[in-house]
Amino acid sequence: MQYIFIKRQGDDNIINFYDELLKEFKIIADKKWVKGVNNLTSAAGLTFEKLLGKKPDSLYLPDYYGIEIKTTQRYSRYAVSLFSLSFDGPNLFEMNRLMEKYSIDCQLYGSIYTKKYSLINGVNFKLKVDKKLKRLVLCVYDLYFNLIEERTYIDFSSIKIRLETKLTKLALVYASKKLINDEKYFRYYKITFYELKSFDKFIELLEEEKIKVSILGRTAKSGIDAGKQKNKNLIFAIQKDSIEELFEKKYEYDADLN
Repeated sequence: MQYIFIKRQGDDNIINFYDELLKEFKIIADKKWVKGVNNLTSAAGLTFEKLLGKKPDSLYLPDYYGIEIKTTQRYSRYAVSLFSLSFDGPNLFEMNRLMEKYSIDCQLYGSIYTKKYSLINGVNFKLKVDKKLKRLVLCVYDLYFNLIEERTYIDFSSIKIRLETKLTKLALVYASKKLINDEKYFRYYKITFYELKSFDKFIELLEEEKIKVSILGRTAKSGIDAGKQKNKNLIFAIQKDSIEELFEKKYEYDADLN
């Protein structure tokens, strides 16, 4: 892989990035409208990966030559997913225990926050950023906000490893969408490159609720996986208007302006 030196107009700073992704993006942008691989909410990202020649995966490593690729749509208000992470303790399969205790209809799913309570399946959940123990702790309360338990956690070290392994370099790809005969078509028009600022900034944004957190546990009801846990534990995401608080913008290419 060769590096390319990218210089923004009016900016004398020279930034090093892998040039393959930018080159491939320009080829994809030149295709204009392309049919999506499916009609699911994840279609924009999966279609871009297919055009890039990359097979879908759930690996902990970055997508493309050390760069993690995320896709968003022009007017989407959805947060950009960053990564998911399993609980560290106190049990080896802690999410299974939570599912047995708090799931309804084989699901335990919802947004959880550091400053307010979330009512999920008849109990209240809240996250505690414990800087003394260096843990993110899941607290559970009853309907009257009496503490039921404060034991399930992820170590800061686990979050730091995942963040710095997967998201040191980030490429955010923008797509327009339209429907033709009830099928999705996408046009990829812009890519922005970022570099992670720091783990400490991540924790700060987590405390400020600018990092969005969801809990996801589910048990397959049918098929060959019936009865099996399909847990992602905690999912971390960030709103598009907060991205530049966590990442430093390095370079942007907009096909509509070039």
